[in-house]
Amino acid sequence: MTGYHVTTRKKFLRYLQTGRIWPPVRFWTTIADAEQFSRQTGRRVILRITVPDAAIRPYPGHRGRARVCHEAVVLRDF
Repeated sequence: MTGYHVTTRKKFLRYLQTGRIWPPVRFWTTIADAEQFSRQTGRRVILRITVPDAAIRPYPGHRGRARVCHEAVVLRDF
């Protein structure tokens, strides 16, 4: 599944160093939801990520639109 992870510049630089996002990885299913969350929180970096379908669980709250993955997500195409 493709999702959108919202983060800060500082965390994004850490992701680049390690080559992955360590769990739990919270993400949104649509870019519109990710953009809205970005505006609300001030987190300006939005990453499009691919998450294994078997590892996806609903994330409590966020009107049922957020998901969480309990496996590391490897970053590609940077």
